[in-house]
Amino acid sequence: MLRRNDRNLLIAGDIVMAKSEIDGDVWRGLKIADGASFRIPDVRRFANFRTWLGEIGWMVDAPPETLLRVSFLRHGGNEVVSTRDFCGNFRPVFLPWPKALSGKLDLLVEAIGTAKASIFLANHRALSRKWLIDAAVGTGIEIGPGAQPQILPRDGVSVSYLEQMPPEEWNRLYNGGGKYQVRPELWDNYVVGDAQNLPLADASLDFIFASHVFEHLANPIGHLASWQRKLAPGGKVICVVPDLNGTKDAVQSRSTMEEWLEEERAGTWGPELSHYMRHLRREADDRELLAAMARRESIHVHYYDNINAQILLEHAVHFLGFADYLIEHTPNHKDFHFILLNR
Repeated sequence: MLRRNDRNLLIAGDIVMAKSEIDGDVWRGLKIADGASFRIPDVRRFANFRTWLGEIGWMVDAPPETLLRVSFLRHGGNEVVSTRDFCGNFRPVFLPWPKALSGKLDLLVEAIGTAKASIFLANHRALSRKWLIDAAVGTGIEIGPGAQPQILPRDGVSVSYLEQMPPEEWNRLYNGGGKYQVRPELWDNYVVGDAQNLPLADASLDFIFASHVFEHLANPIGHLASWQRKLAPGGKVICVVPDLNGTKDAVQSRSTMEEWLEEERAGTWGPELSHYMRHLRREADDRELLAAMARRESIHVHYYDNINAQILLEHAVHFLGFADYLIEHTPNHKDFHFILLNR
């Protein structure tokens, strides 16, 4: 929110993005100078605040003679409903939720202390993808890498890249400003096709890798069933998926098994009107929505966190022929990881 100057984060004073290594882990968060504060209006609009969690994964490192003050205020005003102070070395922040129905609330976080010291408010522990890349061995495919594949050919790894157009065309349409580094030496590895019907033989793949792709797919059950057929015994689906709690999707609600089952029954393979309405939060006859559909704008069709992902992966194990799964998640991270193992 700070990086994109989000209007839902009201900043007063000197606050910058920061990271710190603590006990071998890298944490990302905010460095808050003395007297600085931020406010999130109507905080329960966001998914991870809706259940009044006492602890949401924030940690605070407050030098001597400083403290972090966390308060809930009446929405739009300055009346304090509840407040709590935190000081000392790296420790959890507990939100002081009022023990009563209080309507809309604003969250206010303030640094109080000496002008010489800043407080580090850790938002989340950083997750590494190295172990996922190391798990992609044998013959496999990366879905939707654009110009920047993450799984590169190496000893013991033969990889293809699936896109809906040839890499030269993708680069012409989406990389006119040169934002993405291109790897022309890999362009012979690209194949054109769709995620629901990978243009490769059944039982031929040791891995299927997708980063920030799965959320764009309608009918996730159907996609996983299709991928399972392409995997050899012991093959893996390896995915990096945006966590709705740590992204701009936080105002959305988790997608449900009922939605996924209905899309499977209906044979839905692409985003429909209802998906655009939810993602863009516009009515069916809105001109901007209709224009986005006409140009087939890429949207998040479903919204995931570690909770509903577990429900989906349990279904895959019980009904789609997979053997097991694992999920790596940490609160407030922009994404989470899962591996789904074929029998």
